[in-house]
Amino acid sequence: MYPEQRGPGQESQIQYGATPVRPPTPVAGNGRHTEAVTSSATRHLCAGAYVDDTFRDDCLREVLHQPRRVVAPSYGFDLLTVLGHCQRARNIAIYRDATILGIAVVTACLSATSLLVAVIMLVYLNAAVATYRLLREAFRQLRAGNVAIRSLVASLWGNALNVVASIIVLFIAYLILAALSANALGGAAFGQPGALLAATFGGFVLFFVFLALPVGAQIWRQIALDALAPGHQPAPPRMSPRMQEINSQQGGNAVIYSDYRPFVGSGEVVNTWGFAQRLVRAGDPLGLAQRESEREFEVPPFTGLEIVAHVRDQLDSLRYGDSSERILPGLTVEDRIFLAGTETSNLSPWMRPEMIPQIIRNPIAPARHYLACQVVSWRGELVATVYVHMAVQGKSLYMEMTSTALVPCKPAYRAVDTVDCHGAMAYLRAIKQGVLDGPRTVGAAAASLFRAGVDALALSTRATVAQAVLPRGFDYGARIGVRELGMAANTRDHLQTQEILKHIRVIERRVLAAVLDFLEDRDVDITEYRQRSAGILNFGAINTGAGGTANAGPSAPFGVQNLVMPAPGGAV
Repeated sequence: MYPEQRGPGQESQIQYGATPVRPPTPVAGNGRHTEAVTSSATRHLCAGAYVDDTFRDDCLREVLHQPRRVVAPSYGFDLLTVLGHCQRARNIAIYRDATILGIAVVTACLSATSLLVAVIMLVYLNAAVATYRLLREAFRQLRAGNVAIRSLVASLWGNALNVVASIIVLFIAYLILAALSANALGGAAFGQPGALLAATFGGFVLFFVFLALPVGAQIWRQIALDALAPGHQPAPPRMSPRMQEINSQQGGNAVIYSDYRPFVGSGEVVNTWGFAQRLVRAGDPLGLAQRESEREFEVPPFTGLEIVAHVRDQLDSLRYGDSSERILPGLTVEDRIFLAGTETSNLSPWMRPEMIPQIIRNPIAPARHYLACQVVSWRGELVATVYVHMAVQGKSLYMEMTSTALVPCKPAYRAVDTVDCHGAMAYLRAIKQGVLDGPRTVGAAAASLFRAGVDALALSTRATVAQAVLPRGFDYGARIGVRELGMAANTRDHLQTQEILKHIRVIERRVLAAVLDFLEDRDVDITEYRQRSAGILNFGAINTGAGGTANAGPSAPFGVQNLVMPAPGGAV
């Protein structure tokens, strides 16, 4: 819908999202989609579904089980594939927990003594595992010099007291239950030694059955991780109605965000800057003094559409060329509209093409236009994005650039790229992990099943609303992206940090140069613009007072401090 014309002194207003927009039909064999499915980031996130239960559950709760929220953009990976593996990992956990709970209930009905014996054995094992892990971590910290002897002794003593107390309580409960069971059989307190022995033996058998289920689930997970080794393509997901909704929201030209995170899905904000420049004519070449008010354009010499189109064309020229020195590999430049989740009435992140020029020419809240300049590199592990916003208002040019970065996934997810994660030893470690985590898995089975049931009930009771018109004012925006949930705290090494910064700086430099040329062609005074551009390009160079400079700007979010050595004579 075009802007509604208001009277003098009143703002023009655009109605956003009044009618759901039908997304374009996906094209079979789309190159960008194929790259996303086969990217390393997709494989690593799929692996995260099996090695990190918190990541798996967060992905399902924040995306799959949120049909009344728009899905965050997916950059450098395929969202459907990752969600499919999260579902598979969650299903095997449900089967495991349901079997554990079913066996426990049946055993409690047949022989409560046997169940108590199995619980006592699980508590013994859990106490032994906890003590082993505490000692291992304590000695590791002692070697590093981080733990005092007194605190180590206090931790061990506290753990020992808890273990002893648990064992005593459970042993007393066992004796009481054994006595009650013997009385129920018509004997004295311990008048049925055969029945008690059989119940105790049954408890030992039940203990090993309980451990076999977590071990089996760990072996199944290892098989799934083997299928995600380098050179393997993750298995596609099963398409459900909800999955089809999510698929229709991928790749939209609008981002509907929640809270104060407009660049949701793009990762960490590396830097942001903006300035407004008054549009005045170039100075008199003869040097005659003129007041700036006399040089100001009464009517701006260009529109927002014109300068956006110019910058877009200049950046597009970096995508194609006859030599590698003329292009920026992997660069994409797209129009993107950002809209708060409270300002839409449908869940379709597709803005009608005729709306975009209106938003550019009328840059008023709540919708805002950006040129999204993005480079995906390192097989999808690194995603650098520069969002460029330009507006002509108040006889001035306003420019804003925000740079974001997606770094590789967490190290535990990237373990599928190592030789140690595959082979016979990997299966032995999986069995060991299943045994060590067995007591906690059995103890948490009921709670895990309850949470899974609540999530399934929440999804089943929510109608399909992707193409429906919803009441405006509620927050339907995306809160977080799946890639952000599995992102590491920093890059893997110095080269990756510099790769991200390189792409951001090249794009920023080309945008600043394109705007400079455009202003010169329109006879706009560029003196102030040159000064502001120089300040932006030099941002982050801080004089340390020791003959060098430290980059405290764009590299800071990745935990890397880049020291720039001074040139001869102290110049940098």
